Amino acid sequence: MAALEPTAPTLIQSISLGLGGYNKAFQLVGGYLLASPEAFIREPLQEIARAAGVSEPTVLRFCRQFGFKGLPDFRIALAMSLAREAQGAFIDPGVSDKAVVNLAAKRAIARFALSLVGDDRSIIIDSGSTTQLFAENLRAANPLVIMTTGLNIAEAFRGASQHTVMLPGGTVRFESNSLSGRMVESTVGGMRFDTIYLGADAIDPVLGLSTFNEAEAHQNAAMVAVSQRVIVLADSTKFRAPALHRICEPDRIHAVITDTGLADDTAALLEQHGVAVHRVEPEGST
Repeated sequence: MAALEPTAPTLIQSISLGLGGYNKAFQLVGGYLLASPEAFIREPLQEIARAAGVSEPTVLRFCRQFGFKGLPDFRIALAMSLAREAQGAFIDPGVSDKAVVNLAAKRAIARFALSLVGDDRSIIIDSGSTTQLFAENLRAANPLVIMTTGLNIAEAFRGASQHTVMLPGGTVRFESNSLSGRMVESTVGGMRFDTIYLGADAIDPVLGLSTFNEAEAHQNAAMVAVSQRVIVLADSTKFRAPALHRICEPDRIHAVITDTGLADDTAALLEQHGVAVHRVEPEGST
């Protein structure tokens, strides 16, 4: 029998394995991260540096040595790494981190999504950084009935009085600025919408959409079930190994809007399931 290919270490494994070989300052950062991963993901840079006993530039250099641009994308990758190792409950990265990562791609995706609204009259907009940009693009659109779990998305429509914006109720998740829980499912259960525009923690061309948050998976599945069309807004970094909780299979997806970083073979697999794949150039790349 052929030997199995070794699995590449996750980010958290790489930090743990390499800790002893770092310089003193990086050992302090890595030690604090391993001891308090939730604080590292959620606290501001100044507090991380203070707690680790190093300067703010040292924290940033620590993140960059792993190939990241800075703290926000490092923390998102760290949260995904911890979730894949099932180390306790999923630590949701902060809204501010998500908002600045892959921003050029997200803006292009959100702008293109406006062209797919078509004859929609009632829609659901999932919470998320890309969907928030989509909501901002919808401000001047023809009147829509809009259901959303995103508090920031509801706020994006302030002053756009032609739209009717609804929140389903539920428990506030402050870290994601959204509503969650069974109340979301019960509210939308008796309703029908033309289209849901949503994202996901992970997209697999064979297994579909998934997330690390169980409650989010349940409520997104419920929202998908009451929508005639499912349109996914996700930059190409979201196409990776499935997360723990499935939202829907690829056959349920009508269209995916992503950036040109998506590989041809991945796009082809999605298209085999009848998914229309739209790959757009990130803003400023041409």
